[in-house]
Amino acid sequence: MMNEKKALQGIKVLDMTQFLAGPYCGLTLADMGAEVIKIENPGIGDFVRIAVPQVNGVSIYYENMNRGKKSVTVNLKTKEGKEIFTKLLAEADVLIENNRPGVMERLGFSYEQAKKINPGIIYCSISGFGQNGPYSQRPGYDLIGQAMSGAMSITGMQGQIPLKFGIPIGDVLGGMNGAIGILAALCYRKETGEGQHIDTALVDGLVSSMLTNTMGYLVNGTIPGRSGNRYFNAYPYDSFSAKDGEYVISCGTDPHFAALAKAIGKPELLEDPRFKEFLVRKTNPNMDELKAIIDEWSSDKTVAECVETLMAAEIPVAPIYDVKQMTEDPHIREAREMFVNVDHPVAGNITITGNPIKMSATPTTPTKCAPLLGANNEEIYGKLGLDSATLKEYKEKKII
Repeated sequence: MMNEKKALQGIKVLDMTQFLAGPYCGLTLADMGAEVIKIENPGIGDFVRIAVPQVNGVSIYYENMNRGKKSVTVNLKTKEGKEIFTKLLAEADVLIENNRPGVMERLGFSYEQAKKINPGIIYCSISGFGQNGPYSQRPGYDLIGQAMSGAMSITGMQGQIPLKFGIPIGDVLGGMNGAIGILAALCYRKETGEGQHIDTALVDGLVSSMLTNTMGYLVNGTIPGRSGNRYFNAYPYDSFSAKDGEYVISCGTDPHFAALAKAIGKPELLEDPRFKEFLVRKTNPNMDELKAIIDEWSSDKTVAECVETLMAAEIPVAPIYDVKQMTEDPHIREAREMFVNVDHPVAGNITITGNPIKMSATPTTPTKCAPLLGANNEEIYGKLGLDSATLKEYKEKKII
């Protein structure tokens, strides 16, 4: 394992982020082999170090967001702290920050200031609303992004209140988009020698993800509403009820529907004027009536029986897992390595989430835990020329 090549081997990243979106960006680069140095405040560190759940006082939230990184502490409000950070910046390839726009400039390390220290720096800013525009100074969190992107307006059951996604999709997309921008900028710099500023916002990422839902309004003024688990462009593409739970069917084509009608013992549906044509089938009340027919078929069967029957007919079908079922599924956990164990000096052997990007030549599976606060101060600062006596003094003065 130690000799495995990594896609970003030799790339040095300064990760000045907290919470989720920024750290997710950094962990993606760390999994790909970059040396990601997390910059944290002395004594406190990333606020999610105290988040639950915990094992032996170690936040597993922090572990998942910061596995494979290194940690140094520095107080950027001190003269010495600024000097230390300037040296780090001069040697870095990438800087990631998720402060409110303007904070880095006040500290003396905006992109314009940073590129004077390191002209080739790739500087990624992740924020709620972006670096410019009338909303740039608003605080931005995942829920705010989901609300203003329109995503909540289409999520939930018809006639009920808008709902947020069950996952922090805005934060995750923000981190992913930051990583994509960084990787593209690294390619550009390799060709030109030029760094650049990457500006990505949680709201922008969610608006981008809404593209299939925005089309109708942009074309004909139709505002989409909440449709539960249905997909506006096909049916049956929905959740259905068995006697012990729920499952989903994704019939996106007429051949799928033909196979479904035969599998549930209702071949006559193929001649029913309400259902036989694709475009008619996906309109109301036809969707409601077809759902009732399928729910009746599965009402005396278990989810497993429904899935087995429909899968045998090559119909896209799946059970709706809870978290326990998902984490214990052998395909997800073992074959796809989406949950892996790592050793931690305090928490012991812990399970963290794996990387969804599988690469044939350069593995991405995380193998290291997240760092203790300031665990790499001596290693990183020693390379900058700070001796142990100076580090001890700086620690006492809360500079590091």
